[in-house]
Amino acid sequence: MPRLLPGILELSRQARYFSFHAYLLDKYRELRLPADGNSLSTFIKAREWEYGLAVLNCPHGCEYGPVGAQSLRGIVNNQEPPYPRGQSVESAFGGYGLYYRSPLAELGIVARAGTLLGDTPITVDVLYGTDRARRLASTFRDAVAGTEYATSWMLTTDPIPRDVLVEYARVACLCQLSERRAERDAVHDALFGEDPDPPLAPAPAAQPSDDAAEAGEEDAADIAAVATGAAVTQRRRSVAHYLTLIDGDPQVVDDEGAYREALWSPPLPYRSADHERVAGQWAGLVAKDVWQDALCSIWSEFCRAGIRASLTGQGEGLTWERVRSIAREMVGGPPALTADLATAELVARVADGGISLPGVELPVQDAPLEVLRAATDTIDTATSGLIVFLELHRRASGRTDPGWILSSNVRSNWQPSLATVLEALNTHLSEAPTVADTLWWIVHRFIVSVHERIAYSKLPEHTFRFRWEDGRVRFFNNGIGRFPLAAIRNEPLSRLTADLGLWDRDNNDAVLTDRGRAFIAETLP
Repeated sequence: MPRLLPGILELSRQARYFSFHAYLLDKYRELRLPADGNSLSTFIKAREWEYGLAVLNCPHGCEYGPVGAQSLRGIVNNQEPPYPRGQSVESAFGGYGLYYRSPLAELGIVARAGTLLGDTPITVDVLYGTDRARRLASTFRDAVAGTEYATSWMLTTDPIPRDVLVEYARVACLCQLSERRAERDAVHDALFGEDPDPPLAPAPAAQPSDDAAEAGEEDAADIAAVATGAAVTQRRRSVAHYLTLIDGDPQVVDDEGAYREALWSPPLPYRSADHERVAGQWAGLVAKDVWQDALCSIWSEFCRAGIRASLTGQGEGLTWERVRSIAREMVGGPPALTADLATAELVARVADGGISLPGVELPVQDAPLEVLRAATDTIDTATSGLIVFLELHRRASGRTDPGWILSSNVRSNWQPSLATVLEALNTHLSEAPTVADTLWWIVHRFIVSVHERIAYSKLPEHTFRFRWEDGRVRFFNNGIGRFPLAAIRNEPLSRLTADLGLWDRDNNDAVLTDRGRAFIAETLP
């Protein structure tokens, strides 16, 4: 994800939190409070708590959820005002640290603690002295300057009256960014603009990134690989592409399945070569998820069958040949196949419309790719996974567009890239395998060897589902559930673009605004 949408995390969902947190950092500097991380963390979490209470008392009747909403709703629903003071979330720097610190740093708004100022590292996060950063903070400051909260209550510790929070929310709530055009423009510029000159202080020396932590198995070097200027261009193009998807199918903003299918089959024609490139990148991402879910169906049936066989053998472990036969026999479905059917014949039947999956009205060849992914996720059998994998291979065959090539060649720490997998399947099919051969090939190459490496890397935590011990393969009932797909940013894209006025609701349908259409035209000419 850092390559496709740099600077936006899965939970960086509310546009106004960018200006709110910039304001807090600027306020902390103005007050000359202690320049240490613990003090700044306490300050931010207290202000987030109060802001969250205000959002939950919004007089506009909005349904926005603030940082720390679960705890705060308990306060609002169960206690009479005035409300006690508190801290938003337990982790360091609160919601800022979890969801907005890394993005604000990547956007060039915040210099994190450790950034060199001359030869000396700064000890707390500060705003860069750029027009973009100053404007982001000052526009929120202008919005709240006349409130009783800002003038009299922010720095006290007394319980805070509800009327103070309501007045604060009237101008500062997350829902009110659309009413503050200068502030909305400042947030837009923070996300999509660049400074004429780079910030005076360089980026901090290597330190863990929130994006890297969230990326999971993805190579954390992806983040460092996206230079600042390239990151702005990539972020703009990805968001503009998202807006074209909304224009093609308004359900994209609310329905994860519609979003995934639109990423695979976006509206045509593309507006430009740049548009084709970014569309291909996102298509590669969702294709990888189709492969992951297909593989997961084979994985889960293999684990179930291995445990059953182990119980029959009274826990003595299974020979390698027995493990091989287990994989080759996973043809019962649904849909049922025969072990000795040539895989090439299965491919031909799928291509001719002769194969369907349970619960899917259309033949596999005609069904949307996202419908097939969701179907194997539900059916959870090796044969459904195999069929979806073969259909993905058919649909991806011959793709040479630059974005697809780039995205499909990204590998994870443990699994090869999708391009490598599809090319390996080409080689395998050239050997005239049967369905049984192909199931074993997948299990052996992408499940058995990979799982052991991953599980060993997590020791002393025991996460093995199977392991080679004393010349036998031993299966463990250590949870056989499917592995969830990584989030691919539909909700943050939906919410941020709505907050920025790039689309709006019309009879509950998402419709691009003039502002949104202008952004597309400017970004993908």
